[in-house]
Order: sequence, then structure tokens, then C-alpha cells
Amino acid sequence: MVSCASYRPLHHAIGSGHLGIEISNYLQKRGVWSLSLLVLVSLIGNYLYQVVSKEDLAALGYYRFEQPKALTHFDLVDQNLNEITVSDFKGQWTLVFFGFTHCPDICPTTISLINTSMESIPNPPKVIMVTADPERDSPEVLKGYLLAFNETFQGLSGSLKNLNALAGQLGFTFRKIPGPVLGTYSIQHSDSIAVINPKAEYVGLLEITPEPNDMITVLENLF
Repeated sequence: MVSCASYRPLHHAIGSGHLGIEISNYLQKRGVWSLSLLVLVSLIGNYLYQVVSKEDLAALGYYRFEQPKALTHFDLVDQNLNEITVSDFKGQWTLVFFGFTHCPDICPTTISLINTSMESIPNPPKVIMVTADPERDSPEVLKGYLLAFNETFQGLSGSLKNLNALAGQLGFTFRKIPGPVLGTYSIQHSDSIAVINPKAEYVGLLEITPEPNDMITVLENLF
């Protein structure tokens, strides 16, 4: 039983003497650590929600598949004449899209958006443009084209058979469209971006939206 005569508020009880100072410091530190812990938990919660919210990412143009799809065999060459197979897709995240160097609009727009997004990502993915126009896009042509955007971007070319082998696995299509002048042509192709994980599995599809910040937000959350 506590005697009323011996009762003193806590701050008076610890307010004097060496022990009182130590206890006071302990309580102050405990309060700081408690606050820090609450802030940390809140930040982690917000981060996890941002990363795993499939609905939010879909609203920004990214569609994550329920089941990853392992890529299978294909043979292509890059702009430096190196042979590229499915094993080269392992070990890092990769963004893959089809395009061509004579493309007047969507291809340079896509590359520019990706390039801008790379600046905001601590560990950026490998970026690969696969040509949909192998007749005109030799490895040398691809190299000069991509250097104008980012020297780390990779360009792939090959026979129509091998290009279709990769395109088919990604659900992409491309074909020639006759031009207005006899003997000229353009290319109609899928404009989505395939997201490949470090196991060389196709895990999602990124659509280009009118808002550049959408892609930046998605890529910041993926990598």
C-alpha cells in the first residue's frame, strides 16, 4: 500500500542525483527510439504497399502475370556482333521491346522515356531493343541509333525466323506495311515493353501511357 505522505510525481523522484539523471536520459532515449520505430514501421508499410499493389501498377500501365513464363531458345546478335541467347537474359532484370530505326514516333518516344526513367533507378535493368526491320537494321545501324540515346542500351537483330522466335514468346507481332511510294515500306509492330526477371522469365508487360511519369513510377517500384 502506497503512503500518501511518501508519494511524489515521477519527475520529482528522478529529478536529482546521478541515478535520477541516468533514468531520465533512459526514458528520453526510449521515447526517441519508440518514435523512430513507429516512423520506420510506417515507411516499411508504405513501401511494401507501393511495391506489391498490383492494382496501382496496372493503373499506371504495368500488368504483372500470375505465373512467370520461362523464355526458351532463340539466337540473335547484338550491335557488337555478339551472339545472344536466352542465357544472356539471366542474372539481371531486363526490359525488351521491338522497334526499328526508321520509326518516326513511338520508338524514339519509348527509348527516351526509358532513358529518362533510368536516372531515377539505383539498379537499372538492362534495356534491349529488338529490331522489327532486319532488312535495314544491321548491327552497325542499331549501334549508331542507340548511341544517340544511351550507350548501355542493347540492340538485337537476326533472321526473321529467329526474331519471330523471341517475339512469339513475348506475344509481340510485327509486319511490313507498304509505303506511299513504290518500293518503300514501314513496319507495324507491338509497342509494349516486356519485363524479364533475372531467371529469364517473362513476368509482366508495360504499356506506354501518355503520362511520362507513369513509366518512371512503375520502374522505380519494379527495380
